[in-house]
Amino acid sequence: MPSEWSFRSKILYYLNFITVEPTLYLYMMAFMITTVLENAFFVDKACRVNHKFNSSVCDDISNQKYSDLNKEVQITVSNFNFMNDIAGHSGQIILALFMGAWSDKRGRKMPLLLGLVGKFYYSCMIVVNSLQPNWPVEYIVYTATFPMAFTGADVAIFAAAFSYLVDVSSSENRTLRVTLLEVIYLSTMPTGIALGSYLFRNVFKSYTIMFSINASLMFLSILYTLLRLKWRTTDKQSPLPSTKNVLCDFFDYNHVVFTFRTIFKKRLANRRRYLLILIAMMGFYTFQRDEKNTCYLYLQNVFHWTFGQISSFRTFQSALQDIGLITAIPLMSKILGWKDTVIVMVGAFAHATARVFYITAKTDTMFYMGGVFAAFGPIVAPVIRSMVSKIVAVTEKGAALSILSVADNAIPIISGVMYSKLYNYTLNTAPNAFFFLTMATQFCVLTSIIYIQWTAKETNNLIHLEEKDENIGPESETISP
Repeated sequence: MPSEWSFRSKILYYLNFITVEPTLYLYMMAFMITTVLENAFFVDKACRVNHKFNSSVCDDISNQKYSDLNKEVQITVSNFNFMNDIAGHSGQIILALFMGAWSDKRGRKMPLLLGLVGKFYYSCMIVVNSLQPNWPVEYIVYTATFPMAFTGADVAIFAAAFSYLVDVSSSENRTLRVTLLEVIYLSTMPTGIALGSYLFRNVFKSYTIMFSINASLMFLSILYTLLRLKWRTTDKQSPLPSTKNVLCDFFDYNHVVFTFRTIFKKRLANRRRYLLILIAMMGFYTFQRDEKNTCYLYLQNVFHWTFGQISSFRTFQSALQDIGLITAIPLMSKILGWKDTVIVMVGAFAHATARVFYITAKTDTMFYMGGVFAAFGPIVAPVIRSMVSKIVAVTEKGAALSILSVADNAIPIISGVMYSKLYNYTLNTAPNAFFFLTMATQFCVLTSIIYIQWTAKETNNLIHLEEKDENIGPESETISP
């Protein structure tokens, strides 16, 4: 940037770097304002409609005197979460097989818009469900979750957004820019949860109004994306020919072939092996995110926390996570010069350690201590994304990141089932057992990254460099220097 530029020119220059950040910020703010409230809404629906308990019970369901009734409601909600997770993610996995390769060819904007429209539809239908006093909690699956899944929803949003950012970032600043994007959208966690809790408890006291706010923010995200982002971000992308049908172009079986070829084709210096391991690592890492629904039930049942207390803990935890992301990765990568593999080790170990505190906690203070350790865990995801983007060629990034996004956002089809069934099975004997499941998955991440670090320990090994040649050669059995 020339020094003689005017202040206005400098501002415009830096604003040009802002791309998908507002999209994800608005999307996540909408989600976070109602994230704890959504769990409370499911419990309230199950209590009032499914079990037909009166208001005196449902308004104070976490009270210890209603412990037996609470357990009945919790089993219903846990089973609902099981159904909801399957309905919400099966369609996304199918679309991801086509979406990544299609976005490599046509651009990232359309998949991003489709995912946002799906989430907007979901929010609107939750409003409708909140207005129906006789609809049981399972109706949410049929009217809101299942239709939303066939727009790509979270998988489409995150895969397209991160692919867009990777397209417009250099290899040198990619880890930092991906981390900054994570910081920006995760900054909505403490503010969104706290704001949502305050508005619900002190201002509106209405599920309908709160989910209407959610839908409004989602609409703003769609509007910004439509007006600001480019349809194509690389020279390899081209517009859809006027003679070709968009559905036939999207659901081309060659996209599935290309996606699998991207993941499984032979690469130099064990890169194929590392790519598969990194995708599996993202899936294992994501388990800790998906325990939140079960954790809500656990905190109500064991600690007898109210909606406000759970919101306060989530606000505390997410605020520390933002601080950890803002400070940890720049410190580790830029100042200390640690490699991506070492940073992932730190994050995975932090998450595992946090679960030790959650499992053994007998007081609120001990549980909060677990939240302190968990604050360093989120550094794992942006580093894995950066590593994957360096392993594959430019024309393969969309396909690779779409599969990574499946591991990141669609894993509840597995983890949700496991958490739900495990919690139901151990509810009366060891309700904290699901934390052991989370700990085991984080140790899988830790051992996997140790393996990558050990086998790619040469300083200039290709795992730390971006692939330039799309026609990569056969996979080597040894590490190239």
